[in-house]
Amino acid sequence: MSPEAIIDGLFAGSVYALVALALAIVFQPTRIMNFAQGEAVILGAAVAYQIVALEKLGWAVTLGVTIVLAALMGLLMERMIMLPVRMSGSRYAWIIATLAAALIFQSLFNLGYFDVDALRPNPVVAGGFQVAGITVEWQEALTIVVALAVMAGYDLFLRRSTYGRAIRATAHSSETSVLMGIPVQRIVVLSFVIGAVITAIAGMLAAPVIFVAPATGLMFTIKGFTAAVIGGVGSPRGALVGGMIVGVLDTVVRSVVGGSIGNFAVFAALAVILVVFPSGLFGKPMEAH
Repeated sequence: MSPEAIIDGLFAGSVYALVALALAIVFQPTRIMNFAQGEAVILGAAVAYQIVALEKLGWAVTLGVTIVLAALMGLLMERMIMLPVRMSGSRYAWIIATLAAALIFQSLFNLGYFDVDALRPNPVVAGGFQVAGITVEWQEALTIVVALAVMAGYDLFLRRSTYGRAIRATAHSSETSVLMGIPVQRIVVLSFVIGAVITAIAGMLAAPVIFVAPATGLMFTIKGFTAAVIGGVGSPRGALVGGMIVGVLDTVVRSVVGGSIGNFAVFAALAVILVVFPSGLFGKPMEAH
């Protein structure tokens, strides 16, 4: 096991942690696990590839376009998922709705980039640096820092802002929140938008380093979902810890053993953690239920 493998694992874990955070953001007010969340990773990677690699424009333009398109994607996701859920009345409708949304977005990305194997733009900052003899790529370090900053910023947003307190109230009880005058529908829409923007930024930062193909959105959803369950469904702090566990364990095991053993190790760790902590490391029993 090399120190570089651990750094690579922390980088991958940062990406999975951001996806897990987005899943938690949507889950809190809706009690829905959005299986289409990983498609926003592909959106961020596709925008970066299109603007940086093909159009030869800068990363500032890429960031602005990514945020705008991701916000629109979040709005569209909310309509594609929540409307069928409300109209059907079935407690399992969200599973079909989220998977259908994922397949629709995946088809669009496949049509747009059918001749592209990997959406890989140039990194934001090329090269790397040495820390105690360990080589760290600037892109990886930037992604880890951004993930930590997003986690801290969202935690501060939840605790200090009016909308953050409204999200927490809606997560506790949407019916009571309506009686208190909280615009629950607006909170739900905002959650989808914030989740899509965060996940798209993760894809934008991940694309220069790891393999991101037009059809790999569901893979990122699965890794993010695993991280969310390990950390505790609905817990932003658990999303960070779970993402790091998934990323480091997967990368280190792959570097030592190789093949797909990394996935087996991740799911084995998930099973063990759920036996000891049924609600996840930071989850609450109500959220697990």
